Amino acid sequence: MEENYDKEFYAKFVRFTRWFMKTFYNIESEGLENIPLDSNYLLVGNHLHILDSWLLMSLVDENLRFMVDKKLYRYKIWEDFFTRLGTFPIDPNSIDIKAIKTTLSLLRSNEKVVIFPEGKTHNRKTKVPFKPGITKIASKANTLIVPFGINGSYIPFSTLKIAIGSPINFRITDIRKEEQDSFLESEVRKLEDRLK
Repeated sequence: MEENYDKEFYAKFVRFTRWFMKTFYNIESEGLENIPLDSNYLLVGNHLHILDSWLLMSLVDENLRFMVDKKLYRYKIWEDFFTRLGTFPIDPNSIDIKAIKTTLSLLRSNEKVVIFPEGKTHNRKTKVPFKPGITKIASKANTLIVPFGINGSYIPFSTLKIAIGSPINFRITDIRKEEQDSFLESEVRKLEDRLK
């Protein structure tokens, strides 16, 4: 996978996403200052639309490595496109050990990884429960989790809102391990609901 990751291609695509998102949407963002500048991290939030990734890419001034549904790799042309962007696949319907190992490897190489733990997009009126294990990955990699919430509409020329919360280090919190996943989800939901 890594041999196909093309940082120059990623940079060109980011320039396109910035033009596209600013042209077709009114973007309101808060909390960008919460994104760490000198460390790796997991960026974790809700998932409304496939363009959530474009929104993040257009706002964050660092290369982001996205964990994406393996179905996006089902055609060779798509697989080539997504791997050049540095994404990696996961099977959302199983415990995907390979995807977990890839995430840990990237974080240990000081990469910034984006995960949508709902596992699929959904409309604003419903919430899909988070899949467990994100906090365990972060603790194992000794990295921060930066929560975010997205709200709004992807209808062209509508308003999109994103709020990024303070980084969480679950290795030094007093939150019990069995409660960490639910705590993370509650933090994302607070950010998401604040934007309504």
